[in-house]
Amino acid sequence: MTKPQGKHFMNASATIVQDSLQGLCYARPHLKLLADKRVVYAANVDQVAKAQVTLISGGGSGHEGAFAGFVGDGLLTAAVCGGVFASPSASQVLAALERVQSPNGVLVVVMNYTGDCLHFGLAVERAKAKGIRAKLLVVKDDLASRNTRVGSRGMAATAMVIKICGAMAAQGASLDELVHVGQEIMNHSATLGVALDHCHVPGSSSHVTLAPGEMELGMGIHNEAGIQKLPWMPAKNLVDLMVDRLLCPETSNLVAPEDKVTKVVLMVNNYGGTPLLEFNVIIKEAVEAIHRIPRLQLERVLPGCFVTSLNMPGFSLSLLTIPDDKDAWLDDLDSPVQVSGWPRLPSFGSMAILGTQPTFCLTPLMASQDQASVSGTHDVLEKVLRTILTQLKAIEPTVTSYDTVLGDGDLGASLLQAADAIEKNMAKITQKANVSDALLSLADIIDHHVGGTASAIYCIYLNALANALAEQPEQSAVTSWMDACASALTTLEKYTQARVGDRTMMDTLIPFVTTWQKTKSFENAVTAAQQGMFATIKQKPALGRTAYLSEDTVLKANMPDAGAFALSSILDAIHSSLGLDE
Repeated sequence: MTKPQGKHFMNASATIVQDSLQGLCYARPHLKLLADKRVVYAANVDQVAKAQVTLISGGGSGHEGAFAGFVGDGLLTAAVCGGVFASPSASQVLAALERVQSPNGVLVVVMNYTGDCLHFGLAVERAKAKGIRAKLLVVKDDLASRNTRVGSRGMAATAMVIKICGAMAAQGASLDELVHVGQEIMNHSATLGVALDHCHVPGSSSHVTLAPGEMELGMGIHNEAGIQKLPWMPAKNLVDLMVDRLLCPETSNLVAPEDKVTKVVLMVNNYGGTPLLEFNVIIKEAVEAIHRIPRLQLERVLPGCFVTSLNMPGFSLSLLTIPDDKDAWLDDLDSPVQVSGWPRLPSFGSMAILGTQPTFCLTPLMASQDQASVSGTHDVLEKVLRTILTQLKAIEPTVTSYDTVLGDGDLGASLLQAADAIEKNMAKITQKANVSDALLSLADIIDHHVGGTASAIYCIYLNALANALAEQPEQSAVTSWMDACASALTTLEKYTQARVGDRTMMDTLIPFVTTWQKTKSFENAVTAAQQGMFATIKQKPALGRTAYLSEDTVLKANMPDAGAFALSSILDAIHSSLGLDE
């Protein structure tokens, strides 16, 4: 029997994000809302875009003040808001990019979560194809997840990255400078959180709780498991433990040598459910813990609800070490801003507290440059797509079977959904002026009609492939495609940690691309992709839904990865429709 839903002030869980954003904009006249895309942006965006690099961030809702609360002069130009704890779609992010695009460029800052990295990454690639100059910065500061395969999660230090980069952008820093500084800030910061209990997600019918008298060190902002469950302890003992971990070389990336004084900024972040009476105790203990360490010089204290977790009773501590030549970071943190998510007053020093796109028309793969016509390109592209659609419909029962046993069972349905959308929009795809534009249209249709991780991966690859094709010099068509496929793979690998051996669709894609480049034979490449797919039958899952199952369960199933199987079938369909190497 499921537990009753928690009580929340809302109209309905389906509308809570939209209603909340509308209320924020009512309260803050400097904000505007793209209601259908859930994008909050600065009302003076056109003026800002002419003068400086614009900044975008976002992610799932439920972390307020982040990110809509950071929109305003000197901070973000726009925030993209997904559902509660759910990444916004690439289409939402692209809408924000298009609204705030600047000739100076757009910096896109996200926290390191798979959905955010994939969808924001896809949007950046699509924006590049539209001629929008944009770069993605992924923040990783959580010590509790430091040694995981995908790297540290993004936590409250993201707010400091946005604040400093926002101030620098307002001062005229270039896009490349902002990316460099953002990476530097990330390399000099670390965060560790703790919670007395999980938060409750509006609309959820269940609520996992910690045992009485128990707290969890390192709990994530989406109720992710931490690194250790501890018995309740006094605030001083808890904070001392957390500061020790933040500074310990074995558990942290922070550099604070014993033989010199290091300047630090302390951020104390309320997870949303800690009463101010208790939160101020945490601030006191954290400041005093830093002052007990002679090699640290506390320059600023930043308390507040920067990156929350709905109503979670907990907090996080972030430390930012200031290199000797980076005192300007302190000035950037102090620069006043008028937004709801950042303190109106400058951050205090410890002494104050304690008294001390180009276009390039490519020909069909099976024709040479001087043989192809636009109509011929359209005919070949339609032939390839229709062969793929036939194959997708044929393999759906098998894909669904594999994914039901070893996944979440939705991949087959997603493939049919994609096939139906492509079929209905075939003319829109095939009548584009060149293959690059056709691929962009194909990716756009998939993104608008199909959700899930597989959709994001396909769309990122298709967008990157289109961009690479558009930049190819005058070569034979096959060589252009081989090089473009390799370039697209490199781009995709920036957004997913999956590699050969992890039991994912990358076990099919990577062998296909590398073998095609090595042997110059499409048939050999398709064979290598099939071999990679079959190899997943005996592989231990490392990423994806299957990673939650035991190795014994996966091996006993004696099935390939569903995504790898589907992609192998698509490549086989392309080969049969084009007749390459025959």
